[in-house]
Amino acid sequence: MIPTLPTRRSNGFRPAASWVGAAALTLGFLFGSPASFAAAPPANTVIGNQASATYSDAAGTTQLATSNLVQTTVQQVGSFTLDSVSSVTTTVINTKIGAVGSTVYAPHTLTNTGNGNDTFTIKVDADTDKFSKVEVYADANGDGVPDSTTSLCTATGAATCDVLALPVAGNNGVFRFVVAYTIPGTASGAGTVPATFDTATLTATPGTPALYTAPNTSAAVKDDIQLTTAAAFNVTKTIGAPSVSAPGGGAWPTAANGGQRSSSASCATAWSAGLASSATCQYTVYTLTFNNTGGAPGRFAMSDTLPSGMTYVAGSAVWSSVPGTALGDGAAGDPTGIDFQVSGNTLNTVVASLGQNVTQTVSFVVLVNTSAAIGTSTTTNVAKFEPTTVPLTTTAASIGTPGSSTNPSAYTVLANYGVVVGANGSTAANAADTTPGTPNGTANDLTTRASVVAGGSVKFTQTVFNAGTGSDTVNLSVSSNTFPAGTTFLFFAADGFTPLLDTSGDGVPDTGPIAAGSSVGIVVQANVPSATAVGAGPYSATVAGRSVGDGTKIDATLDTVTIVVGSLVDLTNTAAGTGTGSVGDGDLGPGPSPNPTTTNATAAGTGTVFALFVKNNDTKNNTYNLAASQSTSFPGSLPAGWTVKFVASGGTCASAAITSVAANAGVQAQVAACVTPPATQAPVTAQKIYFQVQSTATASTGVIVSDTKTDAVTVTVPLTYSATLSPNNSGQVAPGGTVVYPHTLSSTGSQSCGAYTLTATVPSADASLGWTTAIYLDVNGDGQIDANDTLVTNSSALTLAANGSQKLLVRVFAPGGATAGATDTVSVTATFTANCGAPTATDISTVITGQIRVVKTQAASAACNGVADTAFAATPLTLKPGQCIVYKVIATNEGTAPVTNIAINDAVPAYTALSATQPAALTQCTSTGVSGTALAYAQTATAVSCGSAANTVAPSGTATLLFSVKINQ
Repeated sequence: MIPTLPTRRSNGFRPAASWVGAAALTLGFLFGSPASFAAAPPANTVIGNQASATYSDAAGTTQLATSNLVQTTVQQVGSFTLDSVSSVTTTVINTKIGAVGSTVYAPHTLTNTGNGNDTFTIKVDADTDKFSKVEVYADANGDGVPDSTTSLCTATGAATCDVLALPVAGNNGVFRFVVAYTIPGTASGAGTVPATFDTATLTATPGTPALYTAPNTSAAVKDDIQLTTAAAFNVTKTIGAPSVSAPGGGAWPTAANGGQRSSSASCATAWSAGLASSATCQYTVYTLTFNNTGGAPGRFAMSDTLPSGMTYVAGSAVWSSVPGTALGDGAAGDPTGIDFQVSGNTLNTVVASLGQNVTQTVSFVVLVNTSAAIGTSTTTNVAKFEPTTVPLTTTAASIGTPGSSTNPSAYTVLANYGVVVGANGSTAANAADTTPGTPNGTANDLTTRASVVAGGSVKFTQTVFNAGTGSDTVNLSVSSNTFPAGTTFLFFAADGFTPLLDTSGDGVPDTGPIAAGSSVGIVVQANVPSATAVGAGPYSATVAGRSVGDGTKIDATLDTVTIVVGSLVDLTNTAAGTGTGSVGDGDLGPGPSPNPTTTNATAAGTGTVFALFVKNNDTKNNTYNLAASQSTSFPGSLPAGWTVKFVASGGTCASAAITSVAANAGVQAQVAACVTPPATQAPVTAQKIYFQVQSTATASTGVIVSDTKTDAVTVTVPLTYSATLSPNNSGQVAPGGTVVYPHTLSSTGSQSCGAYTLTATVPSADASLGWTTAIYLDVNGDGQIDANDTLVTNSSALTLAANGSQKLLVRVFAPGGATAGATDTVSVTATFTANCGAPTATDISTVITGQIRVVKTQAASAACNGVADTAFAATPLTLKPGQCIVYKVIATNEGTAPVTNIAINDAVPAYTALSATQPAALTQCTSTGVSGTALAYAQTATAVSCGSAANTVAPSGTATLLFSVKINQ
């Protein structure tokens, strides 16, 4: 069922349409920029979405109704690359040189770029089958050499080396491996100039072909293995400290493959003994390992240009042939046999002579910059080298750009997480808790509202900051509160109307993804029970935000409401007011009460004056229009021939008429109302007259406020036998719930009606479905069933005295299986044994949680053309990234009275964006039974709405919002 909740205020940025107070307004601020969650959602991600509608009910109270939740499950789609190649090619990835009888290693990377896990087969096929052996080894750390001596496959002769059913995680999961090619000792044709010995084709095939689209159903690349009798060099690049000492004979910093980036701009970039990572400065060590697998010594040259996320630490490079001795970064100062020079972030090395089967290293320290991006995009690179000997004239300064590449070596920059929740207008710095989870209580961490209406709600606008270095989602909760028992708390987007859902799948409502350094607005709504004592307060709630990325990170803010008031405007017959305005015969607080507070008697054709007091409980001055009706509907009508004239306080029926009254904040104004029945009016007892005041301008909460009270006029009656049972009621009930209707049985004659029996009858069809009733005598007249009230049975002996009355309560129970929109009509009858007949009243119950019912449905639009492929339904969908969902939201007035100012609000869910092609403009915001200002469609990048500034929705009238979103891909 759809809860209907009172609302008082919306805050935050609004689009050009002044009426729009909902999702289309501020959700760009709520979720950050669309790019903050533009990545394709993982397979089986559930995209949930819920809409809402705001409106003013017949009493002028602003309400909020939320729709059902619709969900779409993201299907798995496959895509992958082999060394960045996504189809079958003849691209040569590695050119490796070796001598007769040597083994050369060629590194490769398979990346699962799809949104779900899959298995892959890797096949290595030597093109002319000249190798004595081909093997595949795992290379998890990506250093270009096998992780162990255990191969994943081995092939000799004409056989292929096949790695079967290799699992690789989706969303850019990788499998790094090396292929070992053994050149036989009997190989011939080698010369000093390298020449191709054999090539090999590597083919990767996914294990679930149906997920992939051609040509990405397989990918193929080549390795070129060359033979030489001269020097043959190979280089690998790894994060790791060498076995030799650091400069000066000391220790190297910890060589981490990942961690947080530096946070200080003043970290050292020159070597000194004891240099190490700290909380603010992050260092790691790179080692370039090079060897000669050829048939002769040679002059070796390599160049390494560091990525933008790293800075070379001057004076930190060491050659393995001279342990503990720093290489000179300039044109001189190097040990004999090596020329090492640094230019900017490029490190060039020339080794005069690298002997056959000799392995050496150059190691150095880098600083991970404050600007390094989360992940590996700015901390991954390859070094370049010449695979064979270079001329004797080649120096570090003249090396140029060598032709071969090492394996890529990545430092993974990890995000750190931080959350701050503060008042609207605060910053992450001034709202952060001194003690995490405990609000500071300062202006930036405290939101105060002056008042809340008993039975109403109060909203607090907050800002949630991502103070970390990576995208994060923040779970929201009320960790503690002093509000009255029964108070409920709801979380909304910055518009104050769109419910926040659980986007992270942990069962807790959250903000959705927030980009690093960004913030979103939220609104916390406290719904206070109607039984809350007027004048009580203050009440406070601690609103906590907890990082989804790191659950230990928490921050909180404090929300306080100062006092509980009956209503922001209160209409009473006396200055002090009577009872409770919505029960019994009270008029203090929101009304109207079921029974009159004041009943005046007058002759037909003669006016009678009621005193009216208008109390402005708001913090804002206002003026209030005055109105009267014979029912609770406004604008309404009076009984035929009756008139009501409002006059100044102390006036008579002859005084000048007024239509409004002004009252400053906190001030009570007084007026009078002259009610005159027509001269032809038949005698009547307690003809109800409802008086209403409604503000001409919005209150401090941003809405029009009103209050209604119940009075009555008795026109002189003759001595008669008669009785009435009133009123006829209508209400709403949830499946499996109950609703209580008050009635008053009154003797309207001058003689006693005597004994009677009471029945409450459910239609037989409804009774068979499980609808039941019970009647109670409302002993204390409080309008609620409690322990002192008497259950009426078939044997109950009841009597009604002359001019007497009996208050009754009829409880209606709806079966748990009752469907939304179903109605039940209970006939309540008092059957007298003589004289007064059998007066009857009816109670109509509608299975719904609000006057406006909001239903959301969805349909697929595979072509993303704004047109639904199938009929709309609330059932779940299963779609692929790149496909579209068309949402339809219908708000229907299922009440018996018109409502006004309807607006449907919806948000673009996480992992989606508004489709470039929307439904036809004439269909995006439509209505039936709506008068006044025409409804209009509005949207931002992350929200949509349909509404207008001043409209009236007749019973059974509808408003429909239609829009389309595309699942990120």
